[in-house]
Amino acid sequence: MLTKPEMLRSKIIKFNIVLALLLLPTIVSGKTLLFGEKKWEIETNSINFLTQAYTRNDFSLVSLINSVVLDKNLEQPGKIFDPATINQIEDLTAQINQSTENAKLILQNGKAEEFNPGQNGQALDIYSLAQSLQSDALLVGLPVLISEPKIKLSQTNTLGINELVAAGESDFSGSPANRVHNISVGSKKYDGVIIKPLEEFSFNKFLGDVDAEHGFLPELVIKPDGLVPEFGGGLCQVSTTAFRAAMNAGLPITARRNHSFAVKYYAPQGSDATIYPGALDLKFTNNLPSSFLIHTKIVGRKLYFEFYGTKDNRSVVFEGPYQFDQKPDGSMKASWTRHVTMNDQTTTQTFKSTYLPPALFQKITVTEPSTPNPETPSSTQ
Repeated sequence: MLTKPEMLRSKIIKFNIVLALLLLPTIVSGKTLLFGEKKWEIETNSINFLTQAYTRNDFSLVSLINSVVLDKNLEQPGKIFDPATINQIEDLTAQINQSTENAKLILQNGKAEEFNPGQNGQALDIYSLAQSLQSDALLVGLPVLISEPKIKLSQTNTLGINELVAAGESDFSGSPANRVHNISVGSKKYDGVIIKPLEEFSFNKFLGDVDAEHGFLPELVIKPDGLVPEFGGGLCQVSTTAFRAAMNAGLPITARRNHSFAVKYYAPQGSDATIYPGALDLKFTNNLPSSFLIHTKIVGRKLYFEFYGTKDNRSVVFEGPYQFDQKPDGSMKASWTRHVTMNDQTTTQTFKSTYLPPALFQKITVTEPSTPNPETPSSTQ
């Protein structure tokens, strides 16, 4: 039970804390936080504490021990973060923290029926972060504790499918419902596909027939005579994303064609790839030192193609994509150049795109029939 002097002392300390929060100046400091390739900009607001106030929110007991046990004064006032800064840290924790997952790869008929690349466990070290945020440094590396999974991807196979080699992404926000549906159905056709070394990937080969029987819905497709509702409209979102992944992986592109006019879903213009069974295809060759596995996923309204295999010493450098000759009617040109350097040799590929005025392609309301795919292997029909 507290004595009267102790109760009085407690009340004085509480009063001092409140007074510090109300009267002492707020210290505002902008910080750039880094973790891997990610970056966050936050404003850290902290308030100087009175030296008599021993209660702290950074979980450090050193000052308390020095003050009470060793009868030493605090060398500097302590600091606490204001609620806005604490909210930012909590949001950061939610983005960083993740559980450990073991890798899993089950093959059937040369395709991955079950796949999980696995992931490291991550936990933000709140105490270390608090110390860093109170320092004078403007650039702060996030202190993250890492735990590795017991089963890594390289332990699940003998194909060299060991790590993420490259990824491509595209944003289809604003797409109508049927287009979203077709993107989902179409992207699943490629999830788990394995491409062997020196094998040429053909988008149409794995697509199959595009009709209602195979899960597709009518949506607008660019045809020479206009925009036509047709089964599978929106599949070019899938081929465009695959093209971007192949570009990022440094794989030789052997067939690619841009759209007839610039479409907002494929920005930046010049990085798209249109396909049409029997007429236009997207192709690239696997010149990695191993097979690679394609993993597709949709997060929100973004589509991702991820290639898992074995990396080599290649470096990939881009110029562009650049847009030029842009005119009021929406027509334009674009250029995208890639330099791949491997074993001291550099290979350059440039993809030039010409986009016509969108007004040349009027909407036609009659839905065309399904699109058979002559490139579909008979074994998968």
